[in-house]
Amino acid sequence: MNEAVDRFAAIRDQVRALLEGERLRLQEEIRGYPTPIPRCDQQFNHLIAQREVLFSQLARLDAVTPTSVGDADSWWDAFVDSSDLEADLKRRIKAALSQIAIAESPGVAGG
Repeated sequence: MNEAVDRFAAIRDQVRALLEGERLRLQEEIRGYPTPIPRCDQQFNHLIAQREVLFSQLARLDAVTPTSVGDADSWWDAFVDSSDLEADLKRRIKAALSQIAIAESPGVAGG
Protein backbone atom coordinates (compact mmCIF):
# COMPACT_ATOMS: atom_id res chain seq x y z
CA MET A 1 0.00 0.00 0.00
CA ASN A 2 2.84 2.39 0.84
CA GLU A 3 4.33 1.90 -2.64
CA ALA A 4 1.00 2.91 -4.22
CA VAL A 5 0.81 6.00 -2.02
CA ASP A 6 4.37 6.98 -2.91
CA ARG A 7 3.67 6.44 -6.62
CA PHE A 8 0.52 8.54 -6.43
CA ALA A 9 2.35 11.34 -4.63
CA ALA A 10 5.16 11.31 -7.21
CA ILE A 11 2.69 11.52 -10.09
CA ARG A 12 0.72 14.25 -8.33
CA ASP A 13 3.94 16.23 -7.86
CA GLN A 14 4.76 15.97 -11.57
CA VAL A 15 1.26 16.96 -12.67
CA ARG A 16 1.27 19.80 -10.16
CA ALA A 17 4.60 21.04 -11.52
CA LEU A 18 3.17 21.10 -15.06
CA LEU A 19 0.07 22.99 -13.92
CA GLU A 20 2.09 25.40 -11.81
CA GLY A 21 4.52 26.03 -14.66
CA GLU A 22 1.62 26.86 -16.96
CA ARG A 23 0.11 29.13 -14.31
CA LEU A 24 3.39 31.03 -14.00
CA ARG A 25 3.66 31.34 -17.79
CA LEU A 26 0.13 32.75 -17.97
CA GLN A 27 0.83 35.10 -15.08
CA GLU A 28 3.82 36.53 -16.93
CA GLU A 29 1.79 36.90 -20.11
CA ILE A 30 -0.95 38.70 -18.17
CA ARG A 31 1.59 40.90 -16.38
CA GLY A 32 3.19 41.90 -19.69
CA TYR A 33 -0.09 42.52 -21.48
CA PRO A 34 -0.16 46.00 -23.06
CA THR A 35 -2.24 48.57 -21.22
CA PRO A 36 -4.79 50.03 -21.13
CA ILE A 37 -6.88 46.88 -21.28
CA PRO A 38 -10.51 47.36 -22.27
CA ARG A 39 -13.11 45.09 -20.64
CA CYS A 40 -14.04 43.70 -24.02
CA ASP A 41 -10.50 42.49 -24.82
CA GLN A 42 -11.26 38.84 -25.59
CA GLN A 43 -7.64 37.69 -25.64
CA PHE A 44 -6.93 39.16 -22.21
CA ASN A 45 -10.19 37.77 -20.82
CA HIS A 46 -9.26 34.34 -22.20
CA LEU A 47 -5.89 34.50 -20.40
CA ILE A 48 -7.67 35.35 -17.15
CA ALA A 49 -10.15 32.49 -17.68
CA GLN A 50 -7.29 30.05 -18.37
CA ARG A 51 -5.55 31.15 -15.18
CA GLU A 52 -8.76 30.59 -13.19
CA VAL A 53 -9.06 27.08 -14.64
CA LEU A 54 -5.49 26.37 -13.53
CA PHE A 55 -6.22 27.64 -10.01
CA SER A 56 -9.27 25.40 -9.91
CA GLN A 57 -7.39 22.33 -11.12
CA LEU A 58 -4.52 22.95 -8.72
CA ALA A 59 -7.01 23.12 -5.85
CA ARG A 60 -8.71 19.95 -7.09
CA LEU A 61 -5.34 18.21 -7.26
CA ASP A 62 -4.34 19.38 -3.78
CA ALA A 63 -7.62 18.12 -2.31
CA VAL A 64 -7.24 14.54 -3.51
CA THR A 65 -5.61 11.81 -1.47
CA PRO A 66 -4.30 8.45 -2.68
CA THR A 67 -6.95 6.62 -0.67
CA SER A 68 -9.79 8.65 -2.18
CA VAL A 69 -9.16 7.74 -5.81
CA GLY A 70 -9.43 3.95 -6.00
CA ASP A 71 -7.73 2.96 -9.26
CA ALA A 72 -5.11 5.67 -9.56
CA ASP A 73 -4.37 5.15 -13.26
CA SER A 74 -8.02 5.54 -14.21
CA TRP A 75 -8.35 8.50 -11.88
CA TRP A 76 -5.49 10.37 -13.58
CA ASP A 77 -7.08 9.85 -16.99
CA ALA A 78 -10.42 11.08 -15.65
CA PHE A 79 -8.76 14.05 -13.95
CA VAL A 80 -7.24 15.25 -17.21
CA ASP A 81 -10.24 14.41 -19.40
CA SER A 82 -12.78 16.08 -17.12
CA SER A 83 -10.80 19.29 -16.70
CA ASP A 84 -11.31 22.51 -18.65
CA LEU A 85 -7.60 22.75 -19.35
CA GLU A 86 -6.39 23.79 -22.79
CA ALA A 87 -5.91 20.86 -25.21
CA ASP A 88 -2.14 21.38 -25.44
CA LEU A 89 -1.72 21.23 -21.66
CA LYS A 90 -3.89 18.11 -21.51
CA ARG A 91 -1.62 16.48 -24.10
CA ARG A 92 1.50 17.43 -22.13
CA ILE A 93 0.07 15.97 -18.92
CA LYS A 94 -0.97 12.76 -20.68
CA ALA A 95 2.50 12.51 -22.24
CA ALA A 96 4.09 12.86 -18.79
CA LEU A 97 1.75 10.19 -17.41
CA SER A 98 2.68 7.90 -20.31
CA GLN A 99 6.38 8.44 -19.63
CA ILE A 100 5.85 7.48 -16.00
CA ALA A 101 4.02 4.31 -17.04
CA ILE A 102 6.78 3.41 -19.52
CA ALA A 103 9.48 3.98 -16.89
CA GLU A 104 7.64 1.72 -14.48
CA SER A 105 7.19 -1.08 -17.03
CA PRO A 106 9.12 -4.30 -16.41
CA GLY A 107 12.27 -4.50 -18.47
CA VAL A 108 12.70 -0.72 -18.68
CA ALA A 109 15.77 0.73 -17.01
CA GLY A 110 14.79 2.41 -13.75
CA GLY A 111 11.36 0.71 -13.72
